[in-house]
Amino acid sequence: MKILSSIFIVPLLFASLAAAASAPSFETLSKLPVVRFGDPLPASDFILLFSAGQPITMSITIEGSLFSQPAKNELTVIPAREIFVYRDWASLDGLVWMQRSDLITSDVVVKIPGYNHPLPGVLKVRMDLPATR
Repeated sequence: MKILSSIFIVPLLFASLAAAASAPSFETLSKLPVVRFGDPLPASDFILLFSAGQPITMSITIEGSLFSQPAKNELTVIPAREIFVYRDWASLDGLVWMQRSDLITSDVVVKIPGYNHPLPGVLKVRMDLPATR
């Protein structure tokens, strides 16, 4: 019985993984509203657009029982070009979609002051598109 259930479950598992890895269809995406970042979100599914030149605020917080009070700051970044995002997918033109992690590479560096880094702390976030890696 275990062998019989494995014969049916394993292919089903692989089929679901393959479906999750394939890009959303043009038909599916063409029906979704495109919402610019910062605009009100619809109650249903949507594509999020980060417009080139549009300021995006990022909030940074450092907190915990080590500190007498938390620190919070807001930074503003501006995308160099349009980026469309739908779930785990991203596109530069709204037509060709890739896994978001394949289109946008991200790297986060955190250096906490201490013996190995006796300097002010560092939080560095780098995000690149393929042409600028």
